[in-house]
Formats: sequence, structure tokens, C-alpha cells
Amino acid sequence: MTQYESRIGTASKEAIFTSNALLSSGSIIAPAVVVATSFMQAAALCIIFSTVTYITVVVCSYVPRKLLYTIRIIIYTLVASLVYVPAAMLVELFMPSYFAALGIYAPLLITNSMITVRTEAKFYRLKRGYMLQLAAFYVIGYDIGLLALGTLREMMADGGLFGLKMLPISVPTVSSLFGGFIVLAILSAGFRWISARLLRREEAA
Repeated sequence: MTQYESRIGTASKEAIFTSNALLSSGSIIAPAVVVATSFMQAAALCIIFSTVTYITVVVCSYVPRKLLYTIRIIIYTLVASLVYVPAAMLVELFMPSYFAALGIYAPLLITNSMITVRTEAKFYRLKRGYMLQLAAFYVIGYDIGLLALGTLREMMADGGLFGLKMLPISVPTVSSLFGGFIVLAILSAGFRWISARLLRREEAA
């Protein structure tokens, strides 16, 4: 295995498994539990989140570290706002009903913690090449968790996906805010259990 492959493997394991932004560290929960009640709504949120977060992280990595922290955060938010506009227009064009369902939680992604906190605490302390890879995996990790949450809630609430009945169940409560927290907690617990088992297996090998 080359050094590059090893670095990619380390970045993906950390971002997707060890420190998954939604299922492990519990970041950016509000949009997930409120909006991700189906696969398609989760997908719409993923598109906006991924576009806004990654482009903002990349662009703002060129902001001088000598600037005051407060000024840097203002710049991050301003850049995220500018990126949000075309991203939101794109989702609204192709997924109008799902975009409307996102409500206020779509623009709130402009100030998500991966932009305002993790950039300063982690990303910008790393070499640029590795930072860009790690940031991409963090975004992918959050997207995986969000899509899993939306899929599970839709399956439990409707007994299927995309209007197709697959299971003889119907638990409408999972579409509520309370139900979202419960499903996310169960999903997070399962994810952490699987991650711990994989880690122990790696250490044993």
C-alpha cells in the first residue's frame, strides 16, 4: 500500500466511522431530525449541505490565519451564504416540493458547525492536500448518516420507499420531531456498535 492510499484510508475511517458528524459526534442534528423524514428529503438536504460546506471549506482555507477569529468566522459565513444561493436554486429547480419541505433548515446550513467550528479546530491545522481529502470524507460521512436516517424513517412510517409498499408496518410517529430523535439515537447506537467491532477486529488482526 502506497503512502497516498494509506492516507486516504486513514482519512476515510476517521471521517466516516470514528468521527461521523451525525452518527458519532452528533453534530448538525436539527436539520436531520426535523427534515429527513424520507429518503428524498434527506437527499435534497444532502445536496445543499455538501455543496455549501465543502466549497466554503475549500475557499476559506485561503483566508489568512493572521486575521482575528471573529473576522474569519464572518468571512466563512459570508462565503457560505454566497455558495448557498446557487445550490438552493439548483435543488429548487429539480426538486421543488422537497426543497420547500426543508423550510428554514436549508439556509441554517450556512452556519453549520463543520464550517464554523471544525475548520478552525481541525481542518485548517492540517496540510492543504490532506485537509481537502479529510473534509470531503467528513461531508460524505454526514451524508451517509443523513440518508440512512431518512430511509429508515420513511420505511418505518410508510412501510416502503418512494410510495412503494414493502413492509407491513406503519409507525407515523417516526416522522415527528420526537420520533426523529428516537430513530437517530437507535441508528447512532447501532453505528457505534458496528464501528467498535470493526476497530477491535482490526486491532486483533
